Amino acid sequence: MGLPQRPLLRVLLVAVLPALIVYVLALVLSAAAGIRTQLVIRDLAQSCDTALGVGFLSNVGYLLWISAAAIALFGALSGVVAVRGRVRQLLLCGGGFSLLLCLDDMFLLHDRYIGSSFLYGLYAIFALLILFRFRGQVQALGGGSFLLAVVLLGLSVIIDQLQELIPVDYSTLQLFEEGAKFLGIATWLAFWWQATAGAGKLKV
Repeated sequence: MGLPQRPLLRVLLVAVLPALIVYVLALVLSAAAGIRTQLVIRDLAQSCDTALGVGFLSNVGYLLWISAAAIALFGALSGVVAVRGRVRQLLLCGGGFSLLLCLDDMFLLHDRYIGSSFLYGLYAIFALLILFRFRGQVQALGGGSFLLAVVLLGLSVIIDQLQELIPVDYSTLQLFEEGAKFLGIATWLAFWWQATAGAGKLKV
């Protein structure tokens, strides 16, 4: 028995077609930039001939960011979790914010392309929006986890911005900066997991 046509058509439209567009665009744009196809389609550790542990914590960080985005957006858009009103807006905002943070981390947007001052300012606006517009919902869904995540991630940003003023060698500062960031991402994921799991129980 074949799959029903409408669900299959939907999968083609929302999954296969976007994936194909991304795949083709990546190949075309990289070729235009003079990057060999094999370097684009193969794993970075293979291409660079490095040990599999190189970049391990950074890669895990990407997975945590994208997990937070997927959980929050799934809760807001899938219909599986019965959410509406401000709770749904909170999950949409958090999912979109998490996706932006993931893309920044993966593609080094604040380091190479857009500039840290602009992006960090944008992140502060997002965080304040969530804290103040959705204060009641955040408190009800695990406000302590959200604040801890913001503090840890904020500490990482502060160390990054003030590293030239702190009388500690760079490698030691990196341990604290990246450690605070990693713990912050894990706590951020935990909050959106909590929030999505409890979202259906809130009235607004």
